[in-house]
Amino acid sequence: MAEQDVARTLKKKYGRFNYIILGVLVLILLAQAGSYILFYHVIEERPLNEWLYSFVITTAVLILVIIVVWLLLEKNRTMLAAVTQQYFQEELGELRAANKRARQLQGMASVLRATLSFERVVDEALGVCNQALEEMGIPRRSIVGAVFLFKGRYLYPIATRQFSAPDMDRGILGKEGVMGAALDKAVPTITNNPAQDPELRYFTALKTCRTVVCIPLRTGFHIFGAMVIGSEKQVQFGSDHFKLFNAVADQAVIALQNAQLYQRLDQEKQRLIEADEEARRELARDLHDGPTQTIAAIAMRVNFIRSLLARDPGQALEELEKVEQLAKRTSQEIRGMLFTLRPLVLETQGLGPAVESMISKLREIDGMNIRLQGGDFGDLLSKPAQSVVFSIVEEALGNARKYAKAALVEVRFWQEDNLFVARIQDDGVGFDMAAVNANYSTRGSLGMVNMQERAERINGSLRVESTPGRGTTVMLVVPLEK
Repeated sequence: MAEQDVARTLKKKYGRFNYIILGVLVLILLAQAGSYILFYHVIEERPLNEWLYSFVITTAVLILVIIVVWLLLEKNRTMLAAVTQQYFQEELGELRAANKRARQLQGMASVLRATLSFERVVDEALGVCNQALEEMGIPRRSIVGAVFLFKGRYLYPIATRQFSAPDMDRGILGKEGVMGAALDKAVPTITNNPAQDPELRYFTALKTCRTVVCIPLRTGFHIFGAMVIGSEKQVQFGSDHFKLFNAVADQAVIALQNAQLYQRLDQEKQRLIEADEEARRELARDLHDGPTQTIAAIAMRVNFIRSLLARDPGQALEELEKVEQLAKRTSQEIRGMLFTLRPLVLETQGLGPAVESMISKLREIDGMNIRLQGGDFGDLLSKPAQSVVFSIVEEALGNARKYAKAALVEVRFWQEDNLFVARIQDDGVGFDMAAVNANYSTRGSLGMVNMQERAERINGSLRVESTPGRGTTVMLVVPLEK
């Protein structure tokens, strides 16, 4: 209706202009007649038969000109109305298509806000791209599409259109052909011969296509995969289509990033829960093996002393001295556990003094020969990083205390370029790394796993080296903040 109204309005306005032109020509005709009468009849007073013939001829020519001009104006008015209506219809069609694409993109954004399921979003993205081909006159049954995402080294189709079951289980590397070019250049890439493509030719659904466009799904240097849209008819894509494809890809990448972030947060949550449970179990084991056993021994000795007081006061006094030593040892062990749970010196004085304090307590409890070098380098780290490094050093020293039987344990901190390096080295009995890693899942302790995860939390890397009879070395490298 809108284009018909515009056509009628243009026709009406142009018709009004035609009548104005016609009126001007009629005035010219009347002016010409008046000029003849004034000049020949009034001024020169010629007889009518002398100038009437030329007057008739001139008037006839002028009337003929008026008729021709009128016919041309009418013809132009009709042509202009038709061209304008056609142009308006084309522009209105493009506007409607753009509006529809905008609504589809808005729908994608709504899905993105409402769900953390990337499957729904990539399926919606595939639908928007398919709609672009339908607007070009391609039948829906002739459109093939898929979103490929990485699973390990290979790309597998996740959301698809017209793909068969065997195609869904087929993976590609994304290194060759149109897929490789799109991922390498980070721009939509087209092929008009997908049946000969080094990788796409393995998919039955794409073999019958004449045109296939591959849209990369990536942000920065992180590649998530690619979206492939194919048509059984050859298609010429314009800049507007590539803008749409890029917009859809950007939305899909946002959804993938959100889903990935949510998955990582959920994994981190589970890891923290497991770490907390492991810490509780470790504390329970330490309490059971240490203070609990000692307190039980104190209770037994007190009961024994009660029986000695009457018959042998001297031996009772000796037993009291032993009980006193047990009580002091228990007090030291409990203080050590409290220090481990909440090292206030770490919060107030930093990493170096906290490690020194921990070493002093280990010396008091077990008489271990431990020394620290380069404690001042701990100040290079942020407070959160210091806390993590302290936990790793504590875990490594705890392992050395339980298993190493070392004569000397050395803790050393230093800086290399923009890196903080910590090394915990002992000269103890060592162990077979391959044997420990082979059955680590069945062991009760997760000490090495905990150290690795803590190092990753501060973007660090941790390496453990050990050989039976040659001791153990734990090396931690942490990038310093700029």
